[in-house]
Amino acid sequence: MKYLTFSGNDILNARLPAGSNILYAPAAVPGIAKRDVPAAVVRAFEQPLGMEPLSELVDASSKILIAFDDNCQPFPSTPKPDPRQQSLEALIPLLYSYGVKKENLRLICAVALHRKMKKFEMAAMVGPKIMAEFYPDQLTNYDAEDPEDIADLGETDQGEPVRICKGVVDSDLVIYVDTVQLPLNGGHKSVAVGLGTYDSIANHHHPKMTEDSPHVMQPAGSHMHDCIERVSRVVQKHAKIMVMEAVMNNAAYPSHLSYLGKPPSRCNFVERGLKAVTPGAMRLVPEGIRRKMLKSVPGPYDPIEINAGSIDAVHARTLELLKGQLTVPAPREYNTLVFGLPDISPYSIDARINPVLVVSDVLGYVYNWFYGKPFVREGGVVIILNPTFEVFHEEYHVAYKKFYEEVLPVTSDPFEMREQFQEQFARDEHLIECYRHRWAHHGFHPFTVWYWATYALKHLSRVILVGPPDDKAAKRLGVGWAPSLDHALGQARELTGGDDVVAPTIPPFFYVGTG
Repeated sequence: MKYLTFSGNDILNARLPAGSNILYAPAAVPGIAKRDVPAAVVRAFEQPLGMEPLSELVDASSKILIAFDDNCQPFPSTPKPDPRQQSLEALIPLLYSYGVKKENLRLICAVALHRKMKKFEMAAMVGPKIMAEFYPDQLTNYDAEDPEDIADLGETDQGEPVRICKGVVDSDLVIYVDTVQLPLNGGHKSVAVGLGTYDSIANHHHPKMTEDSPHVMQPAGSHMHDCIERVSRVVQKHAKIMVMEAVMNNAAYPSHLSYLGKPPSRCNFVERGLKAVTPGAMRLVPEGIRRKMLKSVPGPYDPIEINAGSIDAVHARTLELLKGQLTVPAPREYNTLVFGLPDISPYSIDARINPVLVVSDVLGYVYNWFYGKPFVREGGVVIILNPTFEVFHEEYHVAYKKFYEEVLPVTSDPFEMREQFQEQFARDEHLIECYRHRWAHHGFHPFTVWYWATYALKHLSRVILVGPPDDKAAKRLGVGWAPSLDHALGQARELTGGDDVVAPTIPPFFYVGTG
């Protein structure tokens, strides 16, 4: 059985055992055309869910903080104009029409502990009009290490510290503009995490949150999301928050490449032919050129619905819409997951994926993309297809390189690394300087993504890396290695007793519905 999938910047026709279940995303739900997005944004603020219309919340004296996500989502990036550009270009004139003064607006990219966006990236996201009007004085990246812009709001009822951007509590209204691609994002996570600090974020990005519950990628049943909500409830006592969530469809490929994510049954004659010849053609192209080709392909996502209002009312509707378009049913849990990981990650925008992200993106993201029960049983095996180049972006991944060189040689256990290394990295002056002024992810960030894999690392019998020429990277990452997929499937067969294999075709993104 052939499985068309990625391995870094290559496309393979991998051979799976007969009877394997290859999963495909549903066809994309039609979205709102770009020309209609501005009107949908205005309508959302005029007819909000769970709170008063925007016109009743602001006046000429109002100080407004407008926050929005960074370019981690949606990914791959969208063609211009970005939905956030369209949202801001509709929202800001609306505020002016209600009497709000330009000088009372602050726009902030809620990067949390992610790397800050460079000027060209910010311009690509918000567009030239917003840049000209607000950048750089009133449009900035959030800085979670700026002591002058942090407010201490005490603790949750469970003793968890709450530290937030001071602009949140100094404003009369916070408006969070969000494009939501997965149930992981949006809701209480937006302000509480996007504008939080290390001290706050360390509460919920903690291995105990996922040790016995794999629910990271959705709020239902998630200890992590419960903790985020507790933090958010404290913030809400000090700030009035209105959110706008544009729920995105899963149109990851432009039409001429959509065959990559389709099952053969949905492909026409030409697309079936392309499926057959693409792997061979890709092998003729040097890796560097393949990388440029694949990185240049935007995802033509469109919002399927845009809502504004209270966090609870809006996000409930968002989750309902996402579940309706993302769910792919599976009859049971499987013994072995095979997944070909492309060279994309929300944390490697404008960079090559690094070895830490190879493991964490599969075990923390893909493994947890489910509703109900995990689609890989306890004691199962995960096989990752990726070349796993030992490269780290010299600006963005400074902390990741240090994590790879200093933490993983000692331990891959999330609890041990938290105890021995987390505080050292989070408080490291050089890493803080790199985060604040040199475009790097925060020193704590590689720990956060590794912690999301805690459940998988604990409950799987083996993780096997296929793609590197030898086992060097696998040993450093604390996982197994095989020289080929056939060898890896043989190891899995010995451990699980059979060839019960599931293989998701991602992108486009979807969640597996089991049980």
